[in-house]
Amino acid sequence: MKKGLLLLTIALVLASCAPRPVTIDVPNGFEPSSVHPRELLQMMIGPEAPATTLSGRGRVQLSIPGNTERSTIQFASDREQSLLVFRNSLGIEAGRLLVEPDSITFYNRIDQYVQRLSVNDKDLILENGFYAVNLLSVLAPDLRTREPRHAYESTDSWRIVFDDRTAMTFSKAGHRLTSIDFYASSPVAFTTYLFANHFDAGGYQMPRNVQILSQDKKSSIFLTILSMEMNPATIDLDPQIPAGIRVIR
Repeated sequence: MKKGLLLLTIALVLASCAPRPVTIDVPNGFEPSSVHPRELLQMMIGPEAPATTLSGRGRVQLSIPGNTERSTIQFASDREQSLLVFRNSLGIEAGRLLVEPDSITFYNRIDQYVQRLSVNDKDLILENGFYAVNLLSVLAPDLRTREPRHAYESTDSWRIVFDDRTAMTFSKAGHRLTSIDFYASSPVAFTTYLFANHFDAGGYQMPRNVQILSQDKKSSIFLTILSMEMNPATIDLDPQIPAGIRVIR
């Protein structure tokens, strides 16, 4: 059993409240839109309230140079925390990952240790085979908390660039979120999220397939959603770490 089991996970760096200048190249196929960024954002927000929690399960394939791993995942998330439970290709639970606004906790069920990291060090844990991001904030971002800076459009899509350099693309038909690009300085950080095959999940249009690419395009994650419930009555975000377990910081 390999120690460095490759895992998907979840942690989104919160946007700074202070606006700052943003220089963004116009993406291929897009041109500056005549629609004001704030007006376009309001169009994308829609009438429904943002989801507050989600839970579900899926299949994950993570490929990095020289290695590919497959696993299944159970996930639960609110706007502050995400818990992911991974099982390897043999069906054995390999680990649990709890992502919080300022910390990441990884419970390795096979080797029986806990690793705790600051979210500022999330790129470093790529060496151990997993990466962190808040799943609810990625799959169903709360657009009301965003500050738009630039608006672009193509024949079939809208693209909004925000003050933290995050860029989101929406389809003109249905206003479905089709991609997110996060700003990062590390070439190995997973920065591009592509969403496809949307389905209705309790009134929310959610992607069935998610492809996540590193900035250097050398690593990728494919997540296939098998089931998902939006705003479930209860979710369990307890990683159930045994008392006295070895902790690595």
